[in-house]
Amino acid sequence: MQKILLTIIGIVLFFSSIQAQHFDTYFEPKTLRLDYVHTGNLEWEFITPVEYWEKTGWEGTKNRLIDSSNLGSLIFQIYDSLTQQLIFSKSYSTLFEEYRTTEKGKTEIVDYLESIVFPKPKNTVKIVFESLDRRLQKQEVTGFYWNPQKTKTTKMTKKHNVLDLHIGGTNETCLNIVIVPDGYSKKESAKLKADMARIGNYILECTPFKENKQNINIRGIEGYSKHSGITDPNAKIFKKTLIGTSFNTIDVDRYLMCQDVWKLHEVADDAPYDAILILANTKKYGGGGIYNFYATVYSDGDEKRIAYVTVHELGHSVGGLGDEYYTSEVSVQDFYPLDIEPAEPNLTTLVNFEAKWKSLLSPDTPVPTPNDTTFIGVLGVFEGGGYCAKGVYRPWLNCTMKESIYNNFCPVCKYTLERAINKKK
Repeated sequence: MQKILLTIIGIVLFFSSIQAQHFDTYFEPKTLRLDYVHTGNLEWEFITPVEYWEKTGWEGTKNRLIDSSNLGSLIFQIYDSLTQQLIFSKSYSTLFEEYRTTEKGKTEIVDYLESIVFPKPKNTVKIVFESLDRRLQKQEVTGFYWNPQKTKTTKMTKKHNVLDLHIGGTNETCLNIVIVPDGYSKKESAKLKADMARIGNYILECTPFKENKQNINIRGIEGYSKHSGITDPNAKIFKKTLIGTSFNTIDVDRYLMCQDVWKLHEVADDAPYDAILILANTKKYGGGGIYNFYATVYSDGDEKRIAYVTVHELGHSVGGLGDEYYTSEVSVQDFYPLDIEPAEPNLTTLVNFEAKWKSLLSPDTPVPTPNDTTFIGVLGVFEGGGYCAKGVYRPWLNCTMKESIYNNFCPVCKYTLERAINKKK
């Protein structure tokens, strides 16, 4: 047994070494951020690069430079210009994807400000953006070349103090979560620090984050707004805040999101980060989470509910998990075609259930599994999920991705999050 373990460890270290060599061959230990405009509607989309930002150091993984998960709606790819070899890719989603599935998105053209972070290439590369639609069909959105000798970059400058809320290990091996506050005035400095510490604790006290503390770093940006509070258009409340977070995103009142992603990253850049969590200074219930993009949570009110929203939204943004509820108000339409297996690991249409959690089911668990209390705590196939009452199934009766219950991720979601936390290993 010991020999087998040593062999497995040796194989893992061997492949990690190869990936590290791959990184050193093609990239400098520096970070680039590309700010771009994402334009379009349901029928078409286009990406226009605007500005490149640069800073010393690369906090992302060096061991898994190619992301083959396809969990997001966009795939960012870097190809070596001479060999055409794929040397870096990242899958992520954006607010644009959700907008284009709304009623307005069918006809109205919008511009969304978005950003992508990647290691700085040593030589000329080709950058390609591909989109992945709800039917999991890929299409190139745009492609262009980046030349380190000719393309202008702007140096990132640190503007805010960074608070260490929890340091489990090195930036290179840990999932780095940065909390970006919005709607806190300078008079609320003590509240800002206390709120961020509290949110950090909610994360670390929830399984599987709790069991992987040594692989997680959490930091907070000490950034202040001109006004206290958050913009709420439906209540005719408008605030000038650090990053402009607002309720009523895509016409859903509780959807609390930031559309100026350039500004969000400008603030987050002051700290190492793999994941961004926006903390909005408001008593009104709200939040949101988009895979490899960012998550949001409100600050004041029922502590159990805030704790639930925090980890639920990180389930989206860190793990790429889908919503398992199907009765709440949403603006998106026909988000999951029933003849296609969803990309999200915790949802299935049974089209390709073998690729999901089928092998983990007990032989005596009925498929579909009845939605009744007899099956609480049983891994099954429960109908209802992904905003659909029929045709989409979830693995757990009352997982945190469905119900407002803190620290109750199902086995499928726990496994998915644990892999995401340890993706740098």
